[in-house]
Amino acid sequence: MSQNPSILLYGATWCPDCTRAARFLDEHGVAYEKVDISEDPQAAALLEQQTGKRGIPFLVVGDRWVRAYSPGGGEFPAEEILEAVGLSENSG
Repeated sequence: MSQNPSILLYGATWCPDCTRAARFLDEHGVAYEKVDISEDPQAAALLEQQTGKRGIPFLVVGDRWVRAYSPGGGEFPAEEILEAVGLSENSG
Protein backbone atom coordinates (compact mmCIF):
# COMPACT_ATOMS: atom_id res chain seq x y z
CA MET A 1 0.00 0.00 0.00
CA SER A 2 1.84 3.07 -1.19
CA GLN A 3 -0.28 5.72 0.48
CA ASN A 4 -1.70 5.12 3.93
CA PRO A 5 -5.06 6.73 4.59
CA SER A 6 -5.31 9.11 7.49
CA ILE A 7 -6.26 7.00 10.52
CA LEU A 8 -7.74 8.37 13.73
CA LEU A 9 -8.44 6.34 16.86
CA TYR A 10 -11.34 7.82 18.83
CA GLY A 11 -11.09 6.69 22.44
CA ALA A 12 -10.22 7.74 25.98
CA THR A 13 -7.36 7.05 28.37
CA TRP A 14 -9.69 5.33 30.87
CA CYS A 15 -11.05 2.88 28.26
CA PRO A 16 -9.53 -0.65 28.31
CA ASP A 17 -10.96 -1.45 24.85
CA CYS A 18 -9.22 1.67 23.52
CA THR A 19 -5.91 0.54 25.01
CA ARG A 20 -6.38 -2.84 23.36
CA ALA A 21 -7.17 -1.26 19.98
CA ALA A 22 -4.12 1.02 20.21
CA ARG A 23 -1.89 -1.92 21.15
CA PHE A 24 -3.29 -3.92 18.21
CA LEU A 25 -2.55 -1.08 15.77
CA ASP A 26 0.95 -0.65 17.24
CA GLU A 27 1.67 -4.38 16.91
CA HIS A 28 0.70 -4.23 13.24
CA GLY A 29 2.76 -1.10 12.51
CA VAL A 30 -0.28 1.03 11.73
CA ALA A 31 0.31 4.78 12.03
CA TYR A 32 -2.59 6.63 13.62
CA GLU A 33 -3.49 9.65 15.70
CA LYS A 34 -5.41 9.41 18.96
CA VAL A 35 -8.49 11.54 19.58
CA ASP A 36 -9.43 11.53 23.28
CA ILE A 37 -13.17 12.17 23.49
CA SER A 38 -12.96 12.75 27.25
CA GLU A 39 -10.77 15.79 26.56
CA ASP A 40 -12.54 17.00 23.41
CA PRO A 41 -16.33 17.37 23.68
CA GLN A 42 -16.56 18.27 19.97
CA ALA A 43 -14.88 14.97 19.07
CA ALA A 44 -17.36 13.10 21.26
CA ALA A 45 -20.24 14.86 19.54
CA LEU A 46 -18.80 14.09 16.10
CA LEU A 47 -18.38 10.42 17.02
CA GLU A 48 -22.03 10.16 18.04
CA GLN A 49 -23.20 12.13 14.99
CA GLN A 50 -21.25 9.92 12.56
CA THR A 51 -21.88 6.53 14.17
CA GLY A 52 -25.08 6.97 16.14
CA LYS A 53 -23.16 5.52 19.08
CA ARG A 54 -21.30 6.70 22.14
CA GLY A 55 -19.21 3.54 22.44
CA ILE A 56 -15.47 3.66 21.93
CA PRO A 57 -13.04 2.89 20.42
CA PHE A 58 -13.78 3.78 16.82
CA LEU A 59 -11.32 4.14 13.97
CA VAL A 60 -11.69 6.62 11.17
CA VAL A 61 -9.90 5.39 8.08
CA GLY A 62 -10.22 7.96 5.33
CA ASP A 63 -13.95 8.68 5.51
CA ARG A 64 -14.93 5.27 6.92
CA TRP A 65 -15.86 4.79 10.60
CA VAL A 66 -14.95 1.34 11.94
CA ARG A 67 -15.93 -0.01 15.35
CA ALA A 68 -12.76 -1.24 17.09
CA TYR A 69 -14.55 -3.23 19.79
CA SER A 70 -17.30 -5.79 20.04
CA PRO A 71 -20.39 -4.79 22.03
CA GLY A 72 -21.01 -6.88 25.11
CA GLY A 73 -17.41 -8.05 25.37
CA GLY A 74 -17.46 -10.19 22.24
CA GLU A 75 -14.42 -11.21 20.22
CA PHE A 76 -12.05 -8.40 19.24
CA PRO A 77 -12.78 -7.40 15.60
CA ALA A 78 -9.21 -7.92 14.38
CA GLU A 79 -10.08 -8.91 10.81
CA GLU A 80 -12.43 -5.94 10.31
CA ILE A 81 -9.74 -3.57 11.56
CA LEU A 82 -7.03 -5.12 9.40
CA GLU A 83 -9.32 -4.94 6.36
CA ALA A 84 -10.14 -1.28 7.06
CA VAL A 85 -6.48 -0.28 7.33
CA GLY A 86 -5.52 -2.28 4.24
CA LEU A 87 -3.59 -5.10 5.91
CA SER A 88 -6.02 -7.94 5.36
CA GLU A 89 -5.69 -10.54 2.64
CA ASN A 90 -9.24 -9.55 1.67
CA SER A 91 -8.49 -5.83 1.31
CA GLY A 92 -8.22 -4.22 -2.07
